[in-house]
Amino acid sequence: MQLRSHRSRQLALDRCLQLLEEAQVRGQLRIDGPLGVSLRRNLEGAGVIADHRLEGRRIDRVLDDIFALQAQLLGQSPEDSRQRNGN
Repeated sequence: MQLRSHRSRQLALDRCLQLLEEAQVRGQLRIDGPLGVSLRRNLEGAGVIADHRLEGRRIDRVLDDIFALQAQLLGQSPEDSRQRNGN
């Protein structure tokens, strides 16, 4: 059961990354209301509660946070994840 929970958390974080990357492709630099709501739902699905507002934050900063959460989930340091993802 723990593997299933781990997998669902990973999928939720992957969805957050997808949403953020799609916003960047559209030329968005900051998180707006609808994107913030979608991210918050996915973060809650990953068992992560946003401790501050997402709206207005720079997308690149939130991407860094999501990569760090993924690294933590995989038991890596954030730097290892960033190198693997080409950041």
